[in-house]
Amino acid sequence: MENVDRLSGYLVLLKIRRKAYYRNVIFAGGLFMLAVVSTTAMLLLTEWNIRSIWLMGIFVILFTMSFLMAWARHEITKEKIDLVNNLQD
Repeated sequence: MENVDRLSGYLVLLKIRRKAYYRNVIFAGGLFMLAVVSTTAMLLLTEWNIRSIWLMGIFVILFTMSFLMAWARHEITKEKIDLVNNLQD
């Protein structure tokens, strides 16, 4: 009986974490999209400078990695919730 109480408490914690990770996915995705749009606009509207292209490319890569890591954490938390639900049955 004690294990069920621990699992239900852990399940509540995982659901809170899932909401927080979802918020992080939305935030990182917005920054990623903003970086892609600003890079495209800069390349279309300004004179091409190799230093600025490299700088914007690095930002896009960093925001992409941030988005993918946030998404992976969210998916891992969803799978942990499924696991705890299966263990409670």
